[in-house]
Amino acid sequence: MTELTISMPVYNSSKFIGEAIGSVLAQEEVDFELIVVDDGSNDGTAEAVASFNDRRIKYTRNDINRGIAYCHNLVVESCRSPYISHVDSDDLVLPGAFQKMLDAIRRSPVIGQAHCNYFFIDEDGGRIDMQLSSVRTPQMDYKREILVCGGIINHLRTYRREVFQNVGNFDETLKFSIDTEMALRIVDKYEIKLVPEFLYSRRVHRQNSSDTLRLKELRYWYQRYRFTRRLMKDKKVNYLRSGRYDFNRLMAEGLCRALLSCAARISGSMLNKKS
Repeated sequence: MTELTISMPVYNSSKFIGEAIGSVLAQEEVDFELIVVDDGSNDGTAEAVASFNDRRIKYTRNDINRGIAYCHNLVVESCRSPYISHVDSDDLVLPGAFQKMLDAIRRSPVIGQAHCNYFFIDEDGGRIDMQLSSVRTPQMDYKREILVCGGIINHLRTYRREVFQNVGNFDETLKFSIDTEMALRIVDKYEIKLVPEFLYSRRVHRQNSSDTLRLKELRYWYQRYRFTRRLMKDKKVNYLRSGRYDFNRLMAEGLCRALLSCAARISGSMLNKKS
């Protein structure tokens, strides 16, 4: 049994998956397996994975495109490792990342999930000056920030596998904010731990950029509103019933934040058009 299983869903990422796999295989001091779940790709993804001759790689292919949540659940249900990490097929893991993530999550059985800071790279791997948006702080109140801000625990998420036995698997009905919905269930019963180091490179390109979505902040806010109400109704998230974490107040704060962000985006777009 390996100590860590890395889940890497992929769909038509033949251009980048080789680099992603290479960055995973370069990790040292951790006994791991990499499960690549091909979600029905129709490009050269399968050939790119097959080019690696490494016993730690396991490749499986879905008959049709089933979504990221399905792919992650497939890994959760099939692996036996006590810890699971998620790595996107177009990103890069920096040296020592897995070891530091495991060191953090093993500190206490109440820590259900760990994550880290990250920076952005372009299609060619060059660093993009978007660093501030990827910085988290150890003092962050996750129970508040997940509702108000949403995607604060993205990228190189590492979980204690037993968490899924207690909170359930990923919601396959969701098309986006899947990791945020899971974090909400986790933080109701566990702690989330930040490793305050830059251990991950998030690649920005046309295929994965949510910046192309109009009014994306409102769309993500409304998604959080819907699934949080459902989780409360089903009694899967209970902390939001207290005065400190009042659901309506936190969602109102999140709505104001989303509206301001959308206004700034529209204003910036108009200025760019004029110039």
